[in-house]
Amino acid sequence: MPTRSRLAYESGGVRLPFDLFRPETDDVRPLVVCLHGGGWISGDPSDMREVALGLAAAGYVAAAPAYRLAPLHPFPAAVQDVHTFLATIRHMADELRFDPNKVATLGNSAGGHLSAMCGATTVEPAYRANAVVAICPITDVCDPRASHYPICWSFLEQFMARPFEGNQDFYRSASPVYQVGPDSPPYLIVHGEADDVVPPEQSERLEAALKRVGVCAHRVSLPGEGHSFTYGGWAAIERGYLAFLKEVFGDA
Repeated sequence: MPTRSRLAYESGGVRLPFDLFRPETDDVRPLVVCLHGGGWISGDPSDMREVALGLAAAGYVAAAPAYRLAPLHPFPAAVQDVHTFLATIRHMADELRFDPNKVATLGNSAGGHLSAMCGATTVEPAYRANAVVAICPITDVCDPRASHYPICWSFLEQFMARPFEGNQDFYRSASPVYQVGPDSPPYLIVHGEADDVVPPEQSERLEAALKRVGVCAHRVSLPGEGHSFTYGGWAAIERGYLAFLKEVFGDA
């Protein structure tokens, strides 16, 4: 049975919890950092418990960190937190028995956005993932009224905390499509074709941005699946990301 521990890290002067899940073996394994969704305004590490347990059962070390939430902590707080978490936990690699050169991020929705930002080449390698799984991710927050469905407008307003007009560069800095580069890691991008919260075009834009700079990007489009996946849909996603992680890291 996988084991779970509650630990903590510090970012932005705040102590934040994270849950660590280990497989039964004590061997050194790859690490997958599981980032919860919730529109950047809600959610906590427990939301990724089942995902992390599944990864641990497959032989990975899995970590599910908290990050600061808007509107109290707008962008760039959450992005800074996940980058800081990657650098911090890498310093704990020997203690936690994982390979610091085999660290993936995996997230859904707003967590998909944060996961995608962990492949940004605008940060040092210590703050960057070695592989990214982004599930129905928000990838471009620019011009939100034109690029996103109305259901997301309030989330984006709270996350960005300033209008798009006059702050275009700030919005670009929050958009993975503008932050990836030739040194970004491989990406797996998954989106439901019937998603009515995050437009599927967001994943298409990220795939195109990655391919323009020569980065390996594999996009999976799921017919009939919305933002909340069916049991069968999620099972297919899980099979997909386990195959992707095996391809990038080898056997867990």
